[in-house]
Order: sequence, then structure tokens, then C-alpha cells
Amino acid sequence: MKRILLINPWIEDVSAYDYWLKPLGLLYISSALKTLGVEPVLVDCLDRYDSDLLSYSSGSGEKYFGTGKFVETVVPKPDCIASIPRRFKRFGFPEEVFRSKLQQLDHVDGVFVTSMMTYWHYGVSDTIRVVRQELPSIPIVLGGVYATLLPEHAKRNAGADLVCPGTGMKPIEKALLFLGINKSVQPDWFDELSPDYSAYESPHYAVVITSLGCPFRCVYCASSYLWRHFLRRDPTKTAEHIEYLVKSSNLSDIVFFDDAILVGGGFKTLMKEIEHRSIRTRFHLPNGVHARFVDRETADLMYANNFKTIKIGLETSDRALQTSTGGKVFLNDIYRAVDNLSKAGFTYKEISAYIMLNLPGQSEEDVLDSLRICEELGLSPTLNEFTPIPGTLQWKELIERGSFAEDIDPLLLDNSIIPHWWKQGFSLDTVQRLKEAAWSLRRKLSGE
Repeated sequence: MKRILLINPWIEDVSAYDYWLKPLGLLYISSALKTLGVEPVLVDCLDRYDSDLLSYSSGSGEKYFGTGKFVETVVPKPDCIASIPRRFKRFGFPEEVFRSKLQQLDHVDGVFVTSMMTYWHYGVSDTIRVVRQELPSIPIVLGGVYATLLPEHAKRNAGADLVCPGTGMKPIEKALLFLGINKSVQPDWFDELSPDYSAYESPHYAVVITSLGCPFRCVYCASSYLWRHFLRRDPTKTAEHIEYLVKSSNLSDIVFFDDAILVGGGFKTLMKEIEHRSIRTRFHLPNGVHARFVDRETADLMYANNFKTIKIGLETSDRALQTSTGGKVFLNDIYRAVDNLSKAGFTYKEISAYIMLNLPGQSEEDVLDSLRICEELGLSPTLNEFTPIPGTLQWKELIERGSFAEDIDPLLLDNSIIPHWWKQGFSLDTVQRLKEAAWSLRRKLSGE
């Protein structure tokens, strides 16, 4: 039987936190490989509960509902941020732990490395560098979001033998063919396959998705670029998978990572199915749900099924910005959604709102107005710092405007880095002042 090593790489950044980060794409690939008679071997460099990691370092960084701090190592800064007064860190397995795992492997026929944020590309290239040193004769294939949004950058810098851009299973078939394995994944894979968590010794939480893509076309978001069409999974199959995960692994938390989970009627059907099956666990919606779809029935179903995290996409209170960025949400949607959630029984402890910060054309007063709306509604605010994402309409406009060069190092567009140099946006002092205002409101809501 052919064996393929699947690797979730390090994060290298000035800051990072495990907000339920699981390599969902890799876990779907693991399931797909098993159906093709190929054995997957997973090494997740970001698994805080890995037994080798826990024997090496103290604790798992546990915070709340399975989230927590990664083990971190200070590493040399890339030249592009040499003058920025922040330490550059590697998050995840210490290098010794990662090398030890590679050295203990039985033979594999290929290595598939995934990728997420484009500004995390240094973690990808460093991961591949170590794999190359430990497994010098094994071909390495890179896929994932970074490889899809910036394929030419990845080809020049990542160090893989093959870069496979794209989403879904077509890139996997291309990667397998590169390894001499000529097999096709079933076309209805999203309905028939579920993410494979079997390699995790102690998963604690699981991430699932009920849909792919988003029918909205917000100018700053890459979802519609990555997935050309919006696709929803059969809610009954999703409920079956969640029931299996909760019972087989005794999970306390299930996290939905959809970009548009409330679009259409599938979510309500799923919630009724979960209630019917008496699946008792905590549920979380961290990705900024569309407020216009939070009607009273949806809110009641969330409450009945023990949702503990509901992030609403407020984004901006400026009507012109709301319209020009895609028209995803307007203030009347926010007021109605919060009213429905409050009547269902939720409080600031479960409901919070994402507010965009540093969006092109945004004023400081807009952010402060959004914070005032949160205070009025009893919403805990979360500032979501704008990051230009390659391939989006916003990215193209900023390039045409001369805000930065198209070949800029993606690390410089990290939301923690960009305020240090980007003259068209908020200054570092303004960003800090607005963050302090958000922190102050959260403390006020919690009674501290």
C-alpha cells in the first residue's frame, strides 16, 4: 500500500493563537486517500495535545473551549521586517519534536504539505526545509490557501517539488499523479466524505463545515475566489458525522468553520437533526455569521443546542462602506439579529461582533460608532484588523492605486505588521487606541 505523509506546517508570525485551528483540508484529504487505498500519515505541527509535544513542554496552553496558546520559539526576523520592533516567532512543535517525528516514520511515498494565510509562508518554507533534510529522496507537494492565492510566489520560495493550487479534490488527483498514482476521487466527495480525525490522540475539539464558499462577494474576502460556487452538504450526513465524533472521541466542543453557514435552510435542518439525536456538546460559530439570516427560529435552535460562541459580522457602521464592500450587512440586520438572540436567551457571554479595523476608506469615527452600537446592544466587540488578501477585488484596487507593489512580501500585509508602515491606513497609535476602547467595553460588559 502507498503511504503519504500529510503535514500541517508551523506558523511563523509575530503572534498567533489556537482559535480552533485544525487543517480541515488535510483531514478531508486523509479520508479521500483511504477510499483510494492509500494510507495517510498525519503530522500536525500545531497540535497542542500531541503526546510527544506534551512530554517535551509543560501543559497544552489550554484556555477556553479547547482554544489556547501554542508553544512558541523566537526565530530570526526576515529582512522585510528587520526594522519593525516585534519579535518573530515559530508557533507549534519545537524543531526537535518535529525532526524526531520525521525520523521515526516508516517509509512514505510522498509528502503533502498544506498552507493557510499567505503571510505565514515562512512557516511553510521552514517546514519544507526540515522535511527535505530528514526525508531527502521523498517528493514534496504543496497545496492549500497560500499555494492557491500566490502560486508563483510559492513556486519561487516554498521549496516544494510541486505546487498544486486550487480547492476541492482536483489538486489532490494532480498531486497523486505526480507521485505515479493515477486515481480519481468521487465527484460527490463533499457529501460522501468527512474530515478524518482518527490520527489525533486527544482532539478535545473538532472543526466541521456544512458548506463551501459564499454567495456574497465582499471585496476584502477570498471565499468566492477560492470556491467558485456555493455548495451545501446534506445536513443529515453532517449530523451523523458530528454524532460519531462526539461519541467516539468524547468531544466537548464542535466548531463550525463555514463562511456562510446560515445561507439557505440547511442550518435549521441540521439543528433540528442534532436536537432529535440528543447530541450534547458545546457548539461554536467563530466565523462571523450573516446577521440578516438570524431569525427567531434560528436563534431558538442555537440556544436549544448549546451554542457558546456566536460571532456576528458587524464589520462597519458606515452605510457607504457597507454598500461599497459588498452589502453583506446593514445596521437594521444587526439590531434584529441581536434582538432575536437575546429573546432566545443569549447574552454578551455568547454573542460578540466583528468590527473591521483599518479597512481602506475607513475612519476612526466609524470604528468608534461601531463600538457604541456594541455597547448599546450589549455586544462584546472583536476588532478584526484588515489584511489585504491576494486575488480579492480590494487587493487589485490597492495595487492599482499604488498602495504597495504586487510582488510585496506577503508578511508585510500581516494585520499585526501593516500598521507599522502602511501610510494610507490607521497609524499604530490609532490602532492601539481603538483596541484599548474595545478592551474597555469588554471589561465593562463583564462587570470588571
